[in-house]
Amino acid sequence: MIRGSLKGLVLIITLAVALGSETWPQTPPPAAQVGFSFSPVTSEQANRDPAHDLAVLLAATNPDVVRLPVYWEYVEPSQGTLDFSSVDSLFDAISAHNAQTARATRIVLSIGARNFLYPELHEPAWAGPRAQPYITQAQSGQAYRDYFSASIARYRGSPLLYAWQVENEPLDVVGNALTGVDNIDPGQLAWEIAQVHRLDPGHKVLTTTYDGWNVGVDMLQVYTTPLLQLLQGYPSGHPQETLEAGDALGLDLYLEGPSIPLTFTSVDLRAEWKRQALSFWSSQAKAAGKELWLAEMQAQPWGDSTSFTPADLVDSAEDYRQERLQVVLMWGVDTWLSDPAWLKAGIQAMHILRS
Repeated sequence: MIRGSLKGLVLIITLAVALGSETWPQTPPPAAQVGFSFSPVTSEQANRDPAHDLAVLLAATNPDVVRLPVYWEYVEPSQGTLDFSSVDSLFDAISAHNAQTARATRIVLSIGARNFLYPELHEPAWAGPRAQPYITQAQSGQAYRDYFSASIARYRGSPLLYAWQVENEPLDVVGNALTGVDNIDPGQLAWEIAQVHRLDPGHKVLTTTYDGWNVGVDMLQVYTTPLLQLLQGYPSGHPQETLEAGDALGLDLYLEGPSIPLTFTSVDLRAEWKRQALSFWSSQAKAAGKELWLAEMQAQPWGDSTSFTPADLVDSAEDYRQERLQVVLMWGVDTWLSDPAWLKAGIQAMHILRS
């Protein structure tokens, strides 16, 4: 098995090198809707007011879209009691911003037990252990289904709503110190997507996954699945299954971080690999009559690392602008609030992606 894994790794490195050249179209495709993800948690952890932080970011960047979470643990802190104030205050901040600008910002609402930001699983303590099979049991209960359906009913009529995201990387296993195996059962995911379509047929449903390698691995996943047995220990998300699940496939792309392979290569080369992955999945999505989103575009360094810089953010925006994307959401704008260099780079990257 070790020999097989090494063969698989050699194969992927060979594919990566072969796919490293840049082949951009002569004319860029239509520009995407561009914005960022915002969680109240990061502001609260810094003892700041989330609505104020969001207002600052809105005024500085004037985004097309902002992704906001509807955290189960925030909305239903006690079983059977629903409180949407954490979401409503952020809606109010966006409404106030829109009243002062010609470019209106709209909202992507992310709902489900899995939601963006560490520890990924945002389940209230009363719901039980944060691991499978307990997660599925909790999601099958009436309290969870009330939270889920009430969230849709509350916001489906808002003119600010752009789309729904159902769960965050639901098919990927990203267990950490605070959770165990925390992927969402495929049957539960299907129920949730169907419920959004039933209660709000006017808005599309996004589902997301990470894409950790490059287009070579993506092609193996689609066309030669048995070969993936050679890649044990080298996961790359579930883009094909995620594409099939919703109306839009959202890829989470990072150029630096603990789960990124082949880090002996340059950030520029890894950005080119990500661009090629976007090109491949754009074609797959178009053939399926669906959209492709860059749901998380790295826009801050990973932890205390300094190998991903503001210049890398701008360069990656130039790469990704060459691909046909419907939406791009940047990840890490909390860093922008405290670092003018990152804010300047973020504004420049957004300008490139919208040009």
